[in-house]
Amino acid sequence: MKKIHHNNYDLVLKEAFSLFHNKSLDFLGLDLPPIVSFMETEIAEVETTDDMMDLNFLLQDGSILHLEEETHLSIGDLIRFAHYDLRLYKRYKKRIHTVVLTPSDGSPGTKVLDTGNLQYSVLQIVFQDRDGDSLLEEIQSALGRGEPVNELEMIFLPLMKSAESAGTLLRKTIELEKNLPDESLRNKVRELTLILSNRIVDKTILDELWEELQMLKVIKYAEEKGMKKGKIEGKIEGKKEGKEEGTIEVAKNLLSLGMDAEFVMKATGLDLPTIRSLEKLTRQ
Repeated sequence: MKKIHHNNYDLVLKEAFSLFHNKSLDFLGLDLPPIVSFMETEIAEVETTDDMMDLNFLLQDGSILHLEEETHLSIGDLIRFAHYDLRLYKRYKKRIHTVVLTPSDGSPGTKVLDTGNLQYSVLQIVFQDRDGDSLLEEIQSALGRGEPVNELEMIFLPLMKSAESAGTLLRKTIELEKNLPDESLRNKVRELTLILSNRIVDKTILDELWEELQMLKVIKYAEEKGMKKGKIEGKIEGKKEGKEEGTIEVAKNLLSLGMDAEFVMKATGLDLPTIRSLEKLTRQ
């Protein structure tokens, strides 16, 4: 299956955070207005790197929240953030709140940059005192009782302190998020959780979880298309034939989406010769 690369995260973020209109970040201890919308992160003349995570949100009072994640905050980071914020201010002419999130295994760093004529500071939130294990249990209990939960809080959960490793806590969080009742929200919350964990979890684990999530989405999409046609055929040719036709259609849809033969075999149960024949058809 094709991998989801980290430099494509912005595409997910724009869509996902649009679901959190008017949600507040008060659980982080931020006395800021609710989020209104996700904002563009690409600013001209700003050097970026593939592992750089910057999230910008327009807040209800018209100001901007610039959210970053750093394990060890340094002068170099502050220079980079200040450079970014100046470009952001030049474009929008709005007040900017820069908040740096630091995972529980990180440490407090330099939060003030003073060049003489220029003083620049950020607010750093270190998750050392946030009990991720307790929060996981609380959310699990609330979902079991059918009570509403703060989905944004779940997204930040893997950054918190835990008796488990960061990878294990992330896996448990992803599993818990499968229980969110709203399917469209459920997928976005899981994607955002993975994105915010990209610096604290081994890349192999992250890619594995990304692939699992995307596999489920692709299979669901292909099944919906394939089984729809299969049902139509089934009315004419009989239930067994219709089901087989639906499976063939699922395979064709997966191949057309760029999935490799091995993945399609696992997803549909069809043998390799059949998959190869379908590959030739999709190329015509």
